[in-house]
Amino acid sequence: MKLWARKTYRIGMGSLFPIIYYFTPHRYFTLLVVAYFLGIMTVIEILRRLIKGAWKVMVEHSRGILKIEEARTFVGTTSFLIAVFIIIAAFDKSIAITAIVFLTFGDAMATIVGMRIGRIRTFTGKTLEGSIAFFVTCVVLGYLLSLTPRLYLSWPLILWGAAAATVVEMLPLRVDDNFTVGIGTAIVMQIVKMI
Repeated sequence: MKLWARKTYRIGMGSLFPIIYYFTPHRYFTLLVVAYFLGIMTVIEILRRLIKGAWKVMVEHSRGILKIEEARTFVGTTSFLIAVFIIIAAFDKSIAITAIVFLTFGDAMATIVGMRIGRIRTFTGKTLEGSIAFFVTCVVLGYLLSLTPRLYLSWPLILWGAAAATVVEMLPLRVDDNFTVGIGTAIVMQIVKMI
């Protein structure tokens, strides 16, 4: 139940910014919205470190959205919002929207499939089934995004982006994958677009 609550929350939050960015002519308004939520998360990050026992209370009342394991790190939402801000500020609109969508939905599918039917472990500890679900989800969503007006996505861009997102998500990095997946995807897609 907690897994579903967390992933539903992340999909809702993760869908908000690409939708706003898609329907606005410039990135500035979307950046303001991201900054607003990031400001709220910054206050939460500060309070939970200053007030003893605050984190435990927050986790208990978050309905599964927050994890007790995040006590000594940034909350996943904070890492996600920092990544989204950087992606929107630094990359082309089509790439930014795609990278955020890949991060949001690919990660959710990888987690759900990996936990439900995952049997084969990779060298990084992730399940092969989860990684395949991540890649397929990204390819399908990339194709659907390519059909929309104002987003310019070629097949090579979609496939390289999906592959990059999948590989970065699999890597056993110390940095939260809520931060690394989206930025890694955007960097690879930007390079492919320039070639």
